[in-house]
Amino acid sequence: MSTDSQPKKLPSQPAFTISAQLASHKQGIVNVPASVDSYFGDHGKIVVVTLPNDQRIHCTIERKKTSKHGASFSHPLLKEYFGNKIQKDWEYRVKINGVNTISIRPIELPQEVAEEPTQESQE
Repeated sequence: MSTDSQPKKLPSQPAFTISAQLASHKQGIVNVPASVDSYFGDHGKIVVVTLPNDQRIHCTIERKKTSKHGASFSHPLLKEYFGNKIQKDWEYRVKINGVNTISIRPIELPQEVAEEPTQESQE
């Protein structure tokens, strides 16, 4: 039997992508894909979520109301964060930092460099 006295470290940092556009995220609910479900605890356990603004919130793992996904978690602050109209088309990377510890960061699209040299046409 494992004890919760020390956080477990992961050999790698699995991650998954979410979109702020999904209705569930606008409601503050994040569904955990089956591929990473084993990194989350039992029903009722707490997962610590660090948002892009470095705010940490404690969400409860829900396993009893899920059908397609193994787990989900929610919090009113997630609803507030993902419901922001400015962020409606954004995608986020959810990185699993440790057992029941994750961080959510926006995925930044590559931006073209504006300082490219211009070529003058030769006549």
